[in-house]
Amino acid sequence: MINNRKLEKGEIVYDRLFLYLLKEKGIEIEKVNCIKPHVLTLESKTGRYVMKRYKEKERVIRTYNLLQEASKKSFTQSINFIPYPDGTLTFSYEGGYWALMNYREGRALNYYKRSERTEALSLLSSFHNSTKAINTYKLAPLLLEERWRKRLSYFEQNSAFLHRREREDILYDGAFLLDKVRETSLIHPSLQAINHGDVASHNFLKSADMVRLIDFDLVHYDSVFYDYLQLTRRFLHYTNASLIPLLLHNELLSWFREPRFLYALLYQDDLFKAWPKLLQKSNRNKIEKALFFNQARKRMLMPQIQFFLSQIR
Repeated sequence: MINNRKLEKGEIVYDRLFLYLLKEKGIEIEKVNCIKPHVLTLESKTGRYVMKRYKEKERVIRTYNLLQEASKKSFTQSINFIPYPDGTLTFSYEGGYWALMNYREGRALNYYKRSERTEALSLLSSFHNSTKAINTYKLAPLLLEERWRKRLSYFEQNSAFLHRREREDILYDGAFLLDKVRETSLIHPSLQAINHGDVASHNFLKSADMVRLIDFDLVHYDSVFYDYLQLTRRFLHYTNASLIPLLLHNELLSWFREPRFLYALLYQDDLFKAWPKLLQKSNRNKIEKALFFNQARKRMLMPQIQFFLSQIR
Protein backbone atom coordinates (compact mmCIF):
# COMPACT_ATOMS: atom_id res chain seq x y z
CA MET A 1 0.00 0.00 0.00
CA ILE A 2 1.34 3.43 -0.91
CA ASN A 3 0.62 6.06 1.68
CA ASN A 4 0.56 9.07 -0.66
CA ARG A 5 -0.95 11.64 1.68
CA LYS A 6 -0.24 15.32 1.13
CA LEU A 7 2.10 16.68 3.75
CA GLU A 8 2.46 20.09 5.34
CA LYS A 9 4.22 22.88 3.47
CA GLY A 10 7.96 22.35 3.48
CA GLU A 11 7.77 18.56 3.55
CA ILE A 12 8.58 16.30 0.65
CA VAL A 13 5.53 15.02 -1.21
CA TYR A 14 6.36 11.48 -2.27
CA ASP A 15 4.24 11.56 -5.40
CA ARG A 16 4.19 9.21 -8.39
CA LEU A 17 7.28 10.84 -9.92
CA PHE A 18 9.24 10.31 -6.69
CA LEU A 19 8.23 6.64 -6.62
CA TYR A 20 8.87 6.19 -10.32
CA LEU A 21 12.38 7.64 -10.11
CA LEU A 22 13.09 5.47 -7.08
CA LYS A 23 11.97 2.42 -9.05
CA GLU A 24 14.38 3.42 -11.82
CA LYS A 25 17.18 3.21 -9.24
CA GLY A 26 16.11 -0.32 -8.36
CA ILE A 27 13.82 0.18 -5.34
CA GLU A 28 10.22 -0.80 -6.03
CA ILE A 29 8.15 0.48 -3.13
CA GLU A 30 5.22 -1.40 -1.59
CA LYS A 31 4.76 0.94 1.37
CA VAL A 32 6.22 4.27 2.42
CA ASN A 33 5.80 6.09 5.70
CA CYS A 34 6.89 9.60 6.71
CA ILE A 35 8.68 9.70 10.08
CA LYS A 36 9.87 13.31 9.72
CA PRO A 37 9.82 15.74 6.77
CA HIS A 38 13.29 14.53 5.81
CA VAL A 39 13.06 10.88 6.93
CA LEU A 40 11.03 8.09 5.31
CA THR A 41 10.74 4.38 5.98
CA LEU A 42 10.25 2.14 2.96
CA GLU A 43 9.07 -1.41 2.46
CA SER A 44 9.93 -3.10 -0.79
CA LYS A 45 10.29 -6.58 -2.22
CA THR A 46 14.00 -6.47 -1.39
CA GLY A 47 13.64 -5.38 2.25
CA ARG A 48 12.96 -2.50 4.62
CA TYR A 49 14.89 0.74 4.39
CA VAL A 50 15.22 4.23 5.83
CA MET A 51 15.67 7.17 3.48
CA LYS A 52 17.05 10.48 4.72
CA ARG A 53 17.25 13.76 2.81
CA TYR A 54 20.30 16.04 2.83
CA LYS A 55 20.93 19.45 1.33
CA GLU A 56 24.47 18.52 0.27
CA LYS A 57 25.58 15.38 -1.48
CA GLU A 58 29.07 15.79 0.01
CA ARG A 59 27.75 15.22 3.53
CA VAL A 60 26.41 11.80 2.55
CA ILE A 61 29.69 10.83 0.89
CA ARG A 62 31.72 12.07 3.87
CA THR A 63 29.67 10.11 6.41
CA TYR A 64 29.74 6.97 4.26
CA ASN A 65 33.53 7.10 3.89
CA LEU A 66 34.05 7.93 7.56
CA LEU A 67 32.05 4.93 8.76
CA GLN A 68 33.70 2.68 6.17
CA GLU A 69 37.09 3.73 7.53
CA ALA A 70 35.95 3.32 11.15
CA SER A 71 34.72 -0.20 10.38
CA LYS A 72 38.25 -1.12 9.27
CA LYS A 73 39.35 -0.16 12.80
CA SER A 74 36.76 -2.49 14.38
CA PHE A 75 33.98 0.08 14.87
CA THR A 76 30.99 -1.72 13.34
CA GLN A 77 28.24 -0.63 15.75
CA SER A 78 26.69 1.96 13.48
CA ILE A 79 24.28 2.14 10.57
CA ASN A 80 25.97 3.35 7.43
CA PHE A 81 24.43 4.36 4.12
CA ILE A 82 24.18 1.71 1.44
CA PRO A 83 24.35 2.24 -2.33
CA TYR A 84 21.13 1.97 -4.32
CA PRO A 85 20.84 -1.10 -6.53
CA ASP A 86 22.12 0.97 -9.47
CA GLY A 87 25.37 1.56 -7.59
CA THR A 88 24.87 5.24 -6.69
CA LEU A 89 24.97 6.56 -3.14
CA THR A 90 22.34 9.31 -3.41
CA PHE A 91 18.98 9.90 -5.08
CA SER A 92 18.41 13.49 -6.19
CA TYR A 93 14.87 14.87 -5.99
CA GLU A 94 13.57 18.44 -5.78
CA GLY A 95 16.87 19.95 -4.68
CA GLY A 96 17.63 17.35 -2.01
CA TYR A 97 19.81 14.26 -1.89
CA TRP A 98 18.23 11.13 -0.43
CA ALA A 99 20.48 8.50 1.11
CA LEU A 100 19.48 4.91 1.81
CA MET A 101 20.07 2.79 4.94
CA ASN A 102 18.96 -0.65 6.01
CA TYR A 103 16.12 -0.50 8.53
CA ARG A 104 16.94 -1.77 12.02
CA GLU A 105 14.48 -2.46 14.81
CA GLY A 106 15.35 -0.85 18.11
CA ARG A 107 14.67 1.82 20.69
CA ALA A 108 16.50 4.77 22.19
CA LEU A 109 18.71 4.21 25.22
CA ASN A 110 17.26 5.12 28.60
CA TYR A 111 19.76 7.37 30.39
CA TYR A 112 17.91 6.84 33.66
CA LYS A 113 19.39 3.34 33.79
CA ARG A 114 23.00 3.01 34.85
CA SER A 115 23.53 0.02 32.54
CA GLU A 116 22.37 1.97 29.51
CA ARG A 117 24.48 5.01 30.40
CA THR A 118 27.40 2.58 30.49
CA GLU A 119 26.48 1.29 27.04
CA ALA A 120 26.43 4.83 25.65
CA LEU A 121 29.81 5.70 27.17
CA SER A 122 31.42 2.47 25.98
CA LEU A 123 30.13 2.87 22.43
CA LEU A 124 31.16 6.52 22.27
CA SER A 125 34.66 5.66 23.49
CA SER A 126 34.92 2.96 20.82
CA PHE A 127 33.94 5.47 18.14
CA HIS A 128 36.53 7.99 19.35
CA ASN A 129 39.26 5.34 19.43
CA SER A 130 38.52 4.39 15.83
CA THR A 131 38.76 8.01 14.61
CA LYS A 132 41.79 9.31 16.51
CA ALA A 133 44.94 10.96 15.26
CA ILE A 134 44.38 12.00 11.64
CA ASN A 135 41.62 14.31 10.45
CA THR A 136 41.33 12.59 7.07
CA TYR A 137 38.07 14.29 6.21
CA LYS A 138 39.24 17.86 6.95
CA LEU A 139 36.41 18.34 9.43
CA ALA A 140 36.28 21.73 11.10
CA PRO A 141 36.61 22.07 14.89
CA LEU A 142 33.52 22.91 16.89
CA LEU A 143 34.80 26.24 18.33
CA LEU A 144 32.66 25.69 21.40
CA GLU A 145 33.63 28.87 23.25
CA GLU A 146 32.82 31.01 20.21
CA ARG A 147 29.40 29.39 19.89
CA TRP A 148 28.72 29.95 23.57
CA ARG A 149 29.87 33.59 23.37
CA LYS A 150 27.41 34.28 20.52
CA ARG A 151 24.52 32.70 22.43
CA LEU A 152 25.38 34.68 25.55
CA SER A 153 25.52 37.89 23.49
CA TYR A 154 22.12 37.13 21.96
CA PHE A 155 20.64 36.58 25.41
CA GLU A 156 22.10 39.85 26.64
CA GLN A 157 20.60 41.77 23.70
CA ASN A 158 17.18 40.11 23.98
CA SER A 159 16.44 39.83 27.68
CA ALA A 160 15.90 43.45 28.80
CA PHE A 161 12.33 42.60 29.83
CA LEU A 162 13.53 40.31 32.64
CA HIS A 163 13.78 41.42 36.23
CA ARG A 164 17.03 43.39 36.49
CA ARG A 165 18.62 41.37 39.29
CA GLU A 166 17.74 38.04 37.71
CA ARG A 167 19.11 39.11 34.34
CA GLU A 168 22.33 40.50 35.80
CA ASP A 169 22.95 37.29 37.77
CA ILE A 170 22.54 35.14 34.66
CA LEU A 171 24.80 37.38 32.58
CA TYR A 172 27.45 37.56 35.30
CA ASP A 173 27.50 33.79 35.76
CA GLY A 174 27.60 33.25 32.00
CA ALA A 175 30.54 35.61 31.45
CA PHE A 176 32.44 34.29 34.49
CA LEU A 177 32.08 30.63 33.52
CA LEU A 178 32.90 31.30 29.88
CA ASP A 179 36.14 32.96 30.95
CA LYS A 180 36.95 30.01 33.21
CA VAL A 181 36.35 27.53 30.37
CA ARG A 182 38.71 29.54 28.15
CA GLU A 183 41.39 29.80 30.83
CA THR A 184 41.44 26.05 31.44
CA SER A 185 41.35 24.97 27.78
CA LEU A 186 42.21 21.31 27.13
CA ILE A 187 44.30 20.92 23.99
CA HIS A 188 46.12 17.62 23.91
CA PRO A 189 46.79 15.34 20.90
CA SER A 190 45.56 12.25 22.75
CA LEU A 191 42.13 13.86 23.15
CA GLN A 192 41.69 14.70 19.48
CA ALA A 193 39.23 12.58 17.49
CA ILE A 194 36.08 12.83 15.47
CA ASN A 195 33.23 13.84 17.78
CA HIS A 196 29.74 12.54 17.08
CA GLY A 197 28.24 15.92 17.97
CA ASP A 198 24.73 14.85 19.00
CA VAL A 199 24.75 12.21 21.72
CA ALA A 200 21.03 12.37 22.49
CA SER A 201 19.59 9.06 23.69
CA HIS A 202 17.68 8.59 20.41
CA ASN A 203 20.98 8.47 18.53
CA PHE A 204 21.88 5.25 20.34
CA LEU A 205 19.71 2.50 18.86
CA LYS A 206 19.35 -0.47 21.20
CA SER A 207 18.19 -3.72 19.66
CA ALA A 208 18.31 -7.34 20.74
CA ASP A 209 21.82 -7.98 19.44
CA MET A 210 23.66 -4.69 20.09
CA VAL A 211 23.59 -0.93 20.58
CA ARG A 212 24.36 1.14 17.50
CA LEU A 213 25.44 4.77 17.20
CA ILE A 214 23.46 6.55 14.47
CA ASP A 215 23.02 9.97 12.84
CA PHE A 216 26.47 11.41 12.15
CA ASP A 217 25.24 14.71 10.70
CA LEU A 218 27.08 16.89 13.25
CA VAL A 219 30.50 15.22 13.30
CA HIS A 220 33.51 17.48 13.81
CA TYR A 221 37.18 17.01 14.62
CA ASP A 222 38.14 18.36 18.02
CA SER A 223 38.84 17.33 21.59
CA VAL A 224 36.49 14.55 22.69
CA PHE A 225 35.78 16.88 25.63
CA TYR A 226 32.72 18.09 23.73
CA ASP A 227 31.04 14.69 23.30
CA TYR A 228 31.61 13.75 26.95
CA LEU A 229 30.43 17.14 28.14
CA GLN A 230 27.24 16.91 26.11
CA LEU A 231 26.61 13.34 27.22
CA THR A 232 27.15 14.20 30.90
CA ARG A 233 24.79 17.18 30.65
CA ARG A 234 22.15 14.85 29.19
CA PHE A 235 22.72 12.29 31.93
CA LEU A 236 22.13 14.99 34.55
CA HIS A 237 18.55 15.39 33.31
CA TYR A 238 17.96 11.82 34.52
CA THR A 239 19.85 12.03 37.83
CA ASN A 240 18.11 15.13 39.19
CA ALA A 241 21.29 17.13 38.48
CA SER A 242 23.29 14.90 40.81
CA LEU A 243 26.84 13.89 39.88
CA ILE A 244 26.93 11.10 42.45
CA PRO A 245 25.41 8.37 40.20
CA LEU A 246 27.84 9.36 37.46
CA LEU A 247 30.86 8.63 39.66
CA LEU A 248 30.11 4.95 39.02
CA HIS A 249 31.15 5.39 35.38
CA ASN A 250 34.93 5.02 34.99
CA GLU A 251 34.86 6.80 31.64
CA LEU A 252 33.79 10.03 33.39
CA LEU A 253 36.04 10.02 36.46
CA SER A 254 39.02 11.63 34.73
CA TRP A 255 36.79 14.38 33.38
CA PHE A 256 35.58 15.25 36.87
CA ARG A 257 39.20 16.10 37.67
CA GLU A 258 39.40 18.63 34.84
CA PRO A 259 38.50 22.26 35.81
CA ARG A 260 37.38 23.10 32.28
CA PHE A 261 34.90 20.22 32.27
CA LEU A 262 33.49 21.21 35.66
CA TYR A 263 33.08 24.88 34.75
CA ALA A 264 31.46 23.87 31.46
CA LEU A 265 28.93 21.70 33.30
CA LEU A 266 27.81 24.79 35.23
CA TYR A 267 27.55 26.96 32.13
CA GLN A 268 23.89 27.71 31.35
CA ASP A 269 24.00 26.80 27.67
CA ASP A 270 20.63 25.01 27.74
CA LEU A 271 18.96 28.33 28.55
CA PHE A 272 20.97 30.41 26.07
CA LYS A 273 20.47 27.87 23.28
CA ALA A 274 16.70 27.76 23.83
CA TRP A 275 16.29 31.54 24.20
CA PRO A 276 15.54 32.40 20.51
CA LYS A 277 12.77 29.78 20.35
CA LEU A 278 11.34 30.88 23.69
CA LEU A 279 11.12 34.46 22.41
CA GLN A 280 9.55 33.31 19.13
CA LYS A 281 6.76 31.58 21.00
CA SER A 282 6.22 34.69 23.13
CA ASN A 283 4.92 32.47 25.92
CA ARG A 284 5.72 34.07 29.27
CA ASN A 285 4.89 30.86 31.14
CA LYS A 286 7.43 28.87 29.15
CA ILE A 287 10.06 31.57 29.66
CA GLU A 288 9.41 31.57 33.41
CA LYS A 289 9.58 27.78 33.47
CA ALA A 290 12.92 27.79 31.61
CA LEU A 291 14.33 30.35 34.06
CA PHE A 292 13.07 28.34 37.03
CA PHE A 293 14.69 25.12 35.82
CA ASN A 294 17.89 26.99 35.04
CA GLN A 295 18.07 28.29 38.61
CA ALA A 296 17.14 24.91 40.09
CA ARG A 297 19.90 23.21 38.11
CA LYS A 298 22.40 25.83 39.26
CA ARG A 299 21.43 25.34 42.92
CA MET A 300 21.87 21.58 42.61
CA LEU A 301 25.15 21.63 40.69
CA MET A 302 27.02 24.53 42.32
CA PRO A 303 28.00 22.85 45.63
CA GLN A 304 28.96 19.64 43.82
CA ILE A 305 31.19 21.46 41.34
CA GLN A 306 32.77 23.51 44.12
CA PHE A 307 33.58 20.27 45.97
CA PHE A 308 35.27 18.71 42.92
CA LEU A 309 37.23 21.91 42.24
CA SER A 310 38.45 21.98 45.84
CA GLN A 311 39.76 18.43 45.46
CA ILE A 312 41.77 19.46 42.39
CA ARG A 313 43.36 22.42 44.13
